[in-house]
Amino acid sequence: MDLTAAQIEKLLTFRGYGNPSDRFWFVGMEEGGTSDVEHLRIRANKFNVVEDLAESHKNFKSHNMSKLISTWRLMSAIVGRISGESKWWDQDFARDYQNNQLGHLGGETYLTEVLPLPKHGLSDWPYGNIFDSPRDYFDKRFPYQLTSIRAEYRSAKPKPQFVICYGKTYWRRHRQVFDFIDFQPAMNDAIQWGRNESTVFLVTNFLDYGWTGFTQNFVDTLCEFALSKSPN
Repeated sequence: MDLTAAQIEKLLTFRGYGNPSDRFWFVGMEEGGTSDVEHLRIRANKFNVVEDLAESHKNFKSHNMSKLISTWRLMSAIVGRISGESKWWDQDFARDYQNNQLGHLGGETYLTEVLPLPKHGLSDWPYGNIFDSPRDYFDKRFPYQLTSIRAEYRSAKPKPQFVICYGKTYWRRHRQVFDFIDFQPAMNDAIQWGRNESTVFLVTNFLDYGWTGFTQNFVDTLCEFALSKSPN
């Protein structure tokens, strides 16, 4: 992987997309996408620490924000349902929100990750020349990520109303990041939740409609639950 030390550092310190000081946070397991070296160079050379989702992805030849991505579609649906949009589950609503509002610098959503390097999935490991192993990567980067996400939350003005952490494998890690919150199970153990004076925190399965249980009915129930627990 022909990257300079400075480029690798840029990749490792990338924080996410959107606006940390607004209503919705989505905290995932790790940055999705390809680990192709040309894509990594684009990220290292052209991305800021916090980016605009649609604008930053224009740097990739494969850019098409009108193509529905299941994770982004569900984020859009959750925001729409909580915000009272009548067609929140419709594909056209999700496509429009994904294309024009999700992860925008001046918008209402912030998308960040527990781990920063882009990967196709949990089993993908293309970074053996940077870290000895996936475990070595986690041990070295998680403490930094934990501190960074906490610091972003504490400095957010105003605080987000909803923080949605997703990815069953990382439930324990999500709770570690927000260890100032007392989490408890709900919805027949399908989620965990907690709150403080500003924010409802939800820990869920991975955001992928169908196989992880994110049907329309589940999202509706999840959002109604979140609204019922919100201190705002």
